[in-house]
Amino acid sequence: MVFKKWVAACTLAVASLLFFAGPLAAQMNPIYRFKKVAIPFDLRVDDSVLPKGEYDLEFVRAPNMKAYYMRIMKKGKILHLVQGEEYAYDDSRTAPIKPTLNMNKNSAKRSLTIVFESGIHARVYPKLRARYRVEYVED
Repeated sequence: MVFKKWVAACTLAVASLLFFAGPLAAQMNPIYRFKKVAIPFDLRVDDSVLPKGEYDLEFVRAPNMKAYYMRIMKKGKILHLVQGEEYAYDDSRTAPIKPTLNMNKNSAKRSLTIVFESGIHARVYPKLRARYRVEYVED
């Protein structure tokens, strides 16, 4: 009788561990967060439109692969997740010292390109540069 309870408890513990291991593995490593970034256009992300305004932009990396994402957040809530691509520096001396964020409007493609650079002295991912493209909606 005691053995059956012990086996049931061990089975429940292993099942719980496997159940929660998936979401823990899906977590992402934060790189840097810019707060109150002014987005000058309405953005089309997936099937929804994000109105222009101030948002927090957090840049993260998936731990098991070289996949970079930008979290668009407001008041701590993640609104959208946009996948980006890393591209190398031509010369590592051009990397900034501190994290930087640049936005470029491409009128022909109706897109906004957001470029994130982690900087030379970043603790987790130094000398990282990634770009994210998001369509914008014209007024």
